Amino acid sequence: MSVILIYILGAALRFAVSGNTYLENRPELSNPTNSWRRLVEGIYLQKQGLSPYDGVVFHESPLLLRLYILLEPILVDYSTLSFILLDLLTCLILGKIGDEFAKTLLSDQKRDKNEVHPEAGSILISSNLLNTLPKSLSIFYLLNPYLLLNCSAKTTTVWNNLLVSLVLLGQVQSSRILGTLALSLAAYQGFYPIILIFPLSIQIARCEDGGLDWRGFKSVFKTVSCFIFFSGFLLFLSAQLSGSWKFLDSTYGFILSVPELTPNMGIFWYFFTEMFEHFRVFFLATFQLNLFMYCIPLSLRFWRTPLLLSVTLVGLTAVLKSYPGLGDVGFFLALLPLFSHLLPFLKQTFLIAGIMLATTILAPILWQLWIYNNSANANYYFAINLFFSTAQIFLITDLLFASVKRDFFLKEGYSVTEKEKDGKKYILQLK
Repeated sequence: MSVILIYILGAALRFAVSGNTYLENRPELSNPTNSWRRLVEGIYLQKQGLSPYDGVVFHESPLLLRLYILLEPILVDYSTLSFILLDLLTCLILGKIGDEFAKTLLSDQKRDKNEVHPEAGSILISSNLLNTLPKSLSIFYLLNPYLLLNCSAKTTTVWNNLLVSLVLLGQVQSSRILGTLALSLAAYQGFYPIILIFPLSIQIARCEDGGLDWRGFKSVFKTVSCFIFFSGFLLFLSAQLSGSWKFLDSTYGFILSVPELTPNMGIFWYFFTEMFEHFRVFFLATFQLNLFMYCIPLSLRFWRTPLLLSVTLVGLTAVLKSYPGLGDVGFFLALLPLFSHLLPFLKQTFLIAGIMLATTILAPILWQLWIYNNSANANYYFAINLFFSTAQIFLITDLLFASVKRDFFLKEGYSVTEKEKDGKKYILQLK
């Protein structure tokens, strides 16, 4: 299948499913931070001279609100076409990322060929990756059912996926300006992408200085400073446009404090519905820090593979953010072809695929039973959310362990695991 045919098929599927208002109200797809209907209401309030941040409905950033108003004739009258084009543009960027990453993998493999064990010849990367990787990324993105439904629901996650893909493009190209500018825009919209500053800084430092010595830390400082400058400029401009800093409470304050507990595919809403109020601040801080606490240890362990680190953090964000949706999960799954060379070392693919398929089918069924038929309760729906999140965690850990195993076998070969000590064979573990 040619890439052009994939694009045509992906666009046709999105056009065929679009126009269904049922999808725009699905809790698995739409939430308070990415809802199309809330965005339209915010545009209406702004045009009427009312601040959309005075209420509890609108949670987009001021600059994005101005952009939406500027593009209103296109976004409203041709909303389906505009969202499809955004998805196609994201896929185009992912194809470029795949091309750059394939060249990097083959270059690194050629550079380190003297360190490869003779037994590891079967797991070396073929030059065909240059042709197959961009096509695989296109298939996994445009034909991904989660992303297909996300585009049809017209959630602003489509914009976030576009910005994060630009961050990854800046990373594989080791472009400080592109990477930090795209990251500042992504963090400006959704806050959580801020954690991608870790792999972005590492990649640029490795490209400029070849390591993480004092010169590497100087490069990291430049990257972080550039990101802070762009982010500060965006926030300052937002305050000037809106006339105050009140928007911070309705955007990032809303994301961090989680005041609205509408059900979604995450884990926040159920816990804090059941939470006693005097425990809320403690557990809220614990839940929010849960995502950020993984950044440093993962960066220290996988600094040699910054793109794997980035994809891991994207996957963790889809699980642990306060208001996740299937669009976040779909974007993470669409990035997995980047590590197709790790496929022989994945051990839980069948289990993970089975859980994700079952929970995806059962989620709307149990929602129907709970909300409309009154024959179930919130526990049933949350159990599906929990299993869905668990499957994602299994996938992330399996992916990381596969990378560790491949690196080990490249250097040590396969026969080392057949050796025995005190009657026991060696076991490779992820620590």
